Amino acid sequence: MRADVLEWSCNPWRDRPGRALLASGSAVLVCALVVSWRLPALMTLALCAVVLASLGIAFVPVRCRLDAEGATRRSGWVVERRRWSDLERAVKTEGGIVLSPFKERHWLEAYRALFLPMPARGGAPAAPDVERFLERHGL
Repeated sequence: MRADVLEWSCNPWRDRPGRALLASGSAVLVCALVVSWRLPALMTLALCAVVLASLGIAFVPVRCRLDAEGATRRSGWVVERRRWSDLERAVKTEGGIVLSPFKERHWLEAYRALFLPMPARGGAPAAPDVERFLERHGL
């Protein structure tokens, strides 16, 4: 791996299998409930997509990347990217790193920040490497 790129993946089925099973089971049950309402097909698909998107964070594997341009999170068909110039703060949490566009904690952070999960059972980049990378970009 190049020194100017950090990449890792986080698989909820390996790290938190109980939570992944509960979330995926819940998504299937809610989609089955929506189908039982006999709504038009397009509306049924849209509602099921919303359920999967909402609960997917708990059971869809994630690939994370830090590079010279910014931070990227790939999860299923969703790709979220933030440029370093758009970020003001990095917060290390128990489960990963929150990259925020705000200098201080803000109520919009839940919607605008990027969360990069770290695997619980190995495969995560070394903490000093991540810290050096973030410091290099002013976070």
